Amino acid sequence: MERPLDRSLRYTPDGYFPLEERNTRLELEKKNHTELKGILFMKENKVASVMVTYNPDSEVYDNAKSIADSCIHLVIIDNGSMPNIQERLKLLEHQQNITVIMNTNNKGLGHALNQGILYLFSSPELDEIEWIATFDQDSKVENGYFSKMLDSYKRFQHKESLAILAPNWIEKKIEQNQLQQNETGLLIEQKTVITSGSLVKKKIFKEIGLFEEEYFIDFLDHEFCLRARSRGYKIFISPQVSMIHNLGNTQQHKLLGSQVMATNHNYVRRYYITRNRLFTYKKYFKTEKEWIKEDFIATAKEFIIILLFEKNRGKKIRSMFKGVIDAIRGKKGAGNI
Repeated sequence: MERPLDRSLRYTPDGYFPLEERNTRLELEKKNHTELKGILFMKENKVASVMVTYNPDSEVYDNAKSIADSCIHLVIIDNGSMPNIQERLKLLEHQQNITVIMNTNNKGLGHALNQGILYLFSSPELDEIEWIATFDQDSKVENGYFSKMLDSYKRFQHKESLAILAPNWIEKKIEQNQLQQNETGLLIEQKTVITSGSLVKKKIFKEIGLFEEEYFIDFLDHEFCLRARSRGYKIFISPQVSMIHNLGNTQQHKLLGSQVMATNHNYVRRYYITRNRLFTYKKYFKTEKEWIKEDFIATAKEFIIILLFEKNRGKKIRSMFKGVIDAIRGKKGAGNI
C-alpha cells in the first residue's frame, strides 16, 4: 500500500523527518488560491513535470510548452537567471498549466528539483498525479511523449518493480540515439539513466527520498537510480520513445579508427562530476561493484578524450584534481572553484 503523504514531514535522500518550520529551507512559493489555475484532470496520463532553468536560451520557451502540452502540470524552477530572462519566463504562466517559481540565486540542480517536487506534493489540486517527470532546460519532447511512455509501461508485466522510466534520448548536436530502437518495443533495463525526461513514480520519492541536494549538480541522476536499486527497484528505458537532449557542447572525433564523443564540459562541471562520482562510488561500493567498474572504465576513456580533443584541458584537469581532494575531505555543496 502506498504510504500517505504526511505534510508535516520533509522528504530527503535519507528518508523522512519532521519539518521544524515547514517550507522555510526550500522557500517554497505556494500560491494562495484553492484552485491551481483551473487545472482539471482531463488528460489520461497522470503526470506532472518539473523543469529547472538557469540563464536558458530562447529555445526553452518551446521546450516548456511542448512538455506542458503533454502533461497535467509543469512547474518551472528558475535558479537565479538574469532579470530579463526571469521576466520572460514568467510569461509562460499565461499557459494555464504552467507555474514558474523564481529563486534569487543558483541553489543547485538538486535543490531546485526538490523544490519543484515539493510544490507538486503540497498542491491539493495535484494529489491525483502518479508520476513526476524531470527535465533540463534544453530537452524537448515529441508530441504525445507521456502517452507513449506510459503505453510502453502498460505493456510491461512487472510494474511493481519499476521505479523510473526513461526515454531513448537523442544527442542534439550529433543526432545520435542513446540506444538503437528495437522492433519489439520492449523496455530495456538500465542501472542508471539521466534525470532529464525520466518519469519517476510519485510513491518512489516518498519511499526513498528526494535528490541529493549536497551534490549541487552532476551525478544526481546516478545516485538516485542506485538508491532506488538498493531498495529493490529497477530502472528501464523505452527505446521507441525519443527525446532531444543536449548533453553538452558535444563533438565527434576519430580515435584509432573509431568515433568518440567529447562533451566539452567546462572546468566547473568537471569538478562536480569528479567529486560527486567519488562520493557515489564510496556510497554504493558494496552493492554496485559492477556499475562502478563500468563507470570507471568510461571515465578513463573520457579523460583521454579530454587530453586529446578538448580545449582548456589544463584547467579542467586541475578542477578534476580539486574534485578528488574535496571528495577525500568530504566537502559537499557548492564548490569554491
